[in-house]
Amino acid sequence: MQRRLGQRIMQLRKGRGWSQDTFAHLAGLNRAYPNKIEKAKVDLRFSTLVRIANVFDMTVDSLLTFDWHAASDPGKSK
Repeated sequence: MQRRLGQRIMQLRKGRGWSQDTFAHLAGLNRAYPNKIEKAKVDLRFSTLVRIANVFDMTVDSLLTFDWHAASDPGKSK
């Protein structure tokens, strides 16, 4: 799940045209943290998930809801 969440966050970030630095600044994270999140190198605390969801103007539930089939097959498109 961490890998899929990292992919989701990267997709949302890139969809807004944000660099990892910009995303980190907006979410109040250390500059190196987005890279660790996107590469599934960290376990996110709930408070961090809330901050990330807020940056994307969504709920934590929405952030954690993703297409499991598409996430397992990156080449598959909707």
